[in-house]
Amino acid sequence: MARVLIVDDDDIFCTPFAMYLRGLGHTCELAINLQQGLSLAYDQNFDIIFLDVVLPDNNGLSGIDRFKKAPSQPEVMIITGHGDSHGAETAIKNGAWDYLEKPPSYSKVKLLLGRALKFREKKIRFREHKMLNREGIVGNDLKLKECLEIVARAASSDGSVFIEGETGTGKELFARAVHLNSARVNHAFVVLDCTNIPANLTESIFFGHEKGAFTGAEVAKTGLIHQAHNGTLFLDEVGDLNPEAQKSLLRVLQEKQFRPLGANVEIDCDFRLVSATNKNLERLIADGRFRKDLYYRLVGFHVGLPPLRERREDIKLLSSYYVFKLCDQLKINTKGVSKDFTQALEGYAWPGNVRELVNTLHAAIVNAGNEPVLFPHFLPLDIRVKFIQTHLRDQQDTKIPSTEILPYKMFQKMMEARYLDELIEASGKNAAAACRLSGMSRSGLYHLLKKHNRRLKHRHYRE
Repeated sequence: MARVLIVDDDDIFCTPFAMYLRGLGHTCELAINLQQGLSLAYDQNFDIIFLDVVLPDNNGLSGIDRFKKAPSQPEVMIITGHGDSHGAETAIKNGAWDYLEKPPSYSKVKLLLGRALKFREKKIRFREHKMLNREGIVGNDLKLKECLEIVARAASSDGSVFIEGETGTGKELFARAVHLNSARVNHAFVVLDCTNIPANLTESIFFGHEKGAFTGAEVAKTGLIHQAHNGTLFLDEVGDLNPEAQKSLLRVLQEKQFRPLGANVEIDCDFRLVSATNKNLERLIADGRFRKDLYYRLVGFHVGLPPLRERREDIKLLSSYYVFKLCDQLKINTKGVSKDFTQALEGYAWPGNVRELVNTLHAAIVNAGNEPVLFPHFLPLDIRVKFIQTHLRDQQDTKIPSTEILPYKMFQKMMEARYLDELIEASGKNAAAACRLSGMSRSGLYHLLKKHNRRLKHRHYRE
């Protein structure tokens, strides 16, 4: 039987509810607020947590992610006396198993509890026996791990996989992970970028053509569907498919056959379909720009990739991985990373996600030249400015109201002072090294040092 934690300050509800769960054979613990509940969840192992929304010290919805990160990674059920459809939607999106209103039907509780425990049992068993090949996918964030669990389940079957995520979140990496962990791994992984496919070339690209099938078809060509036979076809940015391509793809998925242009017979096809988009397909369907029947064919397993701003704890791991990889590609010694360099990365919002992070690290490595360690001043200006603002607020050197803009001269002075501090540290207070790192002349450097009352060593300079 299961270990259950109820986090609720309503004794009139909790006492009979706990008695009912114990009557089913489960072990029950009670917590009257969020902090106490989290403390118990991190000290003990629980399978299921019933979490109230309205708690004395916080909103229960804010605790879902923290409960799921507890060592036993329990399933969370939200339960409250305040019916709220928006709250239910928020709870499910944050990873809750389900959402119940007080007083819940005990028969419904029993049903949902049984389903949650069966799911949990299968998940644990699967995790213990399945070693996932996650080539290129870096991170330990809970949301990322949940996506990988879906990939693992999808790979063991042959159903279609639909990957949704912002630009730069790694959709193709996850598509490849599905292929690499499937029975089709020894066959082709075929990629088609669905943006800007000309309508008049759709069938030729998908199905191929015979020699002479149309003007300019001087040789026969194998289409992508045929290339993916027994393997995986990955449609990147599937939301951009033109209407003709949507129609052609739907027929192939239904019939499992296609006819190359100019051919007399149809060819059987057997491929796993993985598709990805950064668009909202349901909105496109409502606008009449995407076929609903095709959408249902695409979404067998749904993987929703989190943006990088929601997995900041992975930024240090990602930067270490890519600094090593990029230095290897550039055939240079691997560079070290300073603490404040990592802090600058962690403080940035990364609208371009992992792809933007990789490009930024590449630029920083190039900017660093022969320097063995990466410091914030090698980063692009907007990231450095954000880091300086955050650092100054944290240190309370200067109070900057978040709703106000500093005069430019004041901000410039702050930036110069911070830059000098970093330069002095990076150069070891050596004037020659400081000039080399900054690109300034000695006279220019000393002018700036005097302006901001900073000092370097006055002897043993090495030019």
